[in-house]
Amino acid sequence: MGLLGKLKAVKNAVTGGAAKVCVECEDFSFTRPFTVTVVAQTMDAPVKMSRVYMKVQGQEEVELTDTDVVFDSDGDSSCRVETISASHVTVDLQYTVADGQELEANTTYRWDVQVALPEDAPLIYIGHNCKHTYCAYAGLDCRGNDPDSGWVDLV
Repeated sequence: MGLLGKLKAVKNAVTGGAAKVCVECEDFSFTRPFTVTVVAQTMDAPVKMSRVYMKVQGQEEVELTDTDVVFDSDGDSSCRVETISASHVTVDLQYTVADGQELEANTTYRWDVQVALPEDAPLIYIGHNCKHTYCAYAGLDCRGNDPDSGWVDLV
């Protein structure tokens, strides 16, 4: 590997740019296991990783608008509007999808994971001020910044 190749490898380790990672889900289900696929596409250099991992979470989010009338010392009034938000993780599952290996450059890899939600997992809902959804996050455990998918909605 020449000097430019070594510099690119260092940059990819620092930024997580060694691979693109995404998550695909078909047939999401509360009553039976469903498959989530982790896809990693390597760039123009091999990627050494210690594992492929995935997290699945149920997330409840609430967002409200609060409006207050505020009076100053002269008796003039104004409205102050602020958004109040809160979130709560209802289900938190973690998987080791694959063990350490070296991924070849310019190659796409796919790993399937069977996910079974707990029997008491809350259902999905989307209301005016709140929602409950399920999402997944996958990554390659590498030296430096892990290439990852970010949180992706499963439904």
